[in-house]
Amino acid sequence: MAENTNKDADSKLIGLLGQFDDPESLVAACSQAREAGYKKMDAYSPFPVHGIDPAIGIKRTVLPLIVLGAALSAVVVGLGLQIYTNSSALDALAPFPGYPFKISGKPIFSIPANIPVTFEIIVLTSAITTFLGMWILNRLPMFANPLHRISRFKRVTNDKFFLCLEAKDEKFNRSASEDQLNKWGAVAIEEVRQDLTDNDLPKWIPTAAILGAICLLLPPAAIFSQWGQTNRHPRLHVVPDMDWQHKSKTQTMAVNLANGMDEVELMYADLRSARRPVDGAIAFGSLDTDSELNYGIKQDFAHTISSRKNMRASLSEDQEKPEVDAAAPAGEPTENMEQWVTTFPEGVEVTEDLLTRGQQRFNIYCAACHGYAGQGDGLVNQKALALAANGDATWTAARSLHDADVKGDAKNPVGRIYDTITNGRGNMGPYRAQIPVDDRWAIVAYVRALQETGLKSPSANTAGAGEAVADEAAGEEKAE
Repeated sequence: MAENTNKDADSKLIGLLGQFDDPESLVAACSQAREAGYKKMDAYSPFPVHGIDPAIGIKRTVLPLIVLGAALSAVVVGLGLQIYTNSSALDALAPFPGYPFKISGKPIFSIPANIPVTFEIIVLTSAITTFLGMWILNRLPMFANPLHRISRFKRVTNDKFFLCLEAKDEKFNRSASEDQLNKWGAVAIEEVRQDLTDNDLPKWIPTAAILGAICLLLPPAAIFSQWGQTNRHPRLHVVPDMDWQHKSKTQTMAVNLANGMDEVELMYADLRSARRPVDGAIAFGSLDTDSELNYGIKQDFAHTISSRKNMRASLSEDQEKPEVDAAAPAGEPTENMEQWVTTFPEGVEVTEDLLTRGQQRFNIYCAACHGYAGQGDGLVNQKALALAANGDATWTAARSLHDADVKGDAKNPVGRIYDTITNGRGNMGPYRAQIPVDDRWAIVAYVRALQETGLKSPSANTAGAGEAVADEAAGEEKAE
C-alpha cells in the first residue's frame, strides 16, 4: 500500500479507498462488501454505472416525501392566510383585522378564486424545500473533502473507479478491511485522512455574516421607527412604475407641465387631452376595399367615397359646386344616382333565410318609426307626431317605404337604401355602429320585399316577398 503523506498526529482516519480499473469489478466489490456486512461505504465512477445502487445498498431518497409534506403545509398556509385576510370573523383572535372586500355579490371566500395564490405558494415552498432538502440529505455544504487530497482520486472523473469503506462503520477494521479490498480485486489502496483543521471556517466569514445581519436589520428598524408616525413629505417611491410621468389624463385639459407648475402652457388649441384620429385614418384590419359590399357604391365610383365624419357618399369629383335638389332635405346636395349599385353585391344571395333575418332586424331597428309594414306608422313616429301637433316637440314624419318617390331603382337603388341605413339621410340617424354589414343587406332585401309585394300589415306572408325578390333578381340576370 502506498504511503499516505497526509498521515500525521493532527489527522483523523476517515476510511480506506480502493481503486478498480473497470466498472464490473467495482460493482462486484460493492456487492461483496455489502454481503460482508458493510453499511457505510460509497462508490465513485466517471459515469453512471447500472446496478451500482442495489449493489451498494442505496435506498430510495425520502426527499419526495419531504417535498410532499411541505406542499401540503403550503396549502394550509395559503388558504388559511386568504381566509384570515378576507374575513372579519377572526378579528378577536388575530393581531391584525381582516378586510372583507365585497364585489358584485361574490362570496367572501371561494375555493376557485383562491386557488391561484395557493398554487403559487405550493410551487415556491416545494422549490425551496427541494433545494434545502437536497443539501441537508447530502450533508452539504462541505468546507473540505479529504478525498480531494489524494492525487490518485483525481482520475475518478476520467477512467478509474473507487470504493471507499468508511471508518465509522461497525464492520470496519484497518487491517481486515484492507485485506478484503485486496481480495475483492482492488489494484491500489490508500488511507483517507482528514486534517482536523479542515472544518475551521475562514476568519473573515463570521465577520461578514455579522455585518450582513446588521444590514438586514436596518430596514425593519427604520420601518419600526416610523410606525404610527405622520409625515408631510411624499412617500419614498423606489420603483416609479410610470406613476410620476408627464401625461394628460382623459376628461382633463391638455397642459404641458414639462417645466413645472410655474410655466403652464396649453398643448392643443381645443384644450382636449384625448386627440381625435387623423381624418381619413383607418383602424388596423378595417380597410374596406369592396365598395359595393361595404358602401353600396359601384366599383367604378369608389373614388367618390368621402372621408367625412359621417362617411356619406360624396358627389363626383367633377362637381365642384353641386346644386341643391329641391326635393331633397334642405342643404343636402344633389346625388349622382349612377354611383349606387342596383343589384345585390357578390356574396349576398337573396334567400328565405336572408329575408327572415332582414325582417327580424327591421322589426328591431326600423319598425319603431317606419312601422312593421313600412307605412311610416311606427309607434315612436305616432307618439312624436302627437307631441308635435301639441307644440311639445319638433318632429319630421317618417317616410312610408311604399311612396312612389322611394320605390324602384330609379328613385332609390338598393345601394342607396344600404347607404341610408349605414350613414342616415335627412333627419334619420346612422345605424352603422349598431347593424353589421351583412344585416344591413338583409334589411335592404326585406325592404325591397315589402315594396315589391306591397304588403300592408305585419302578418303578411314573408315567403311570398322572398319569391318576388328572387324572381326579380332572376329577371335582371336574364336581361343581362
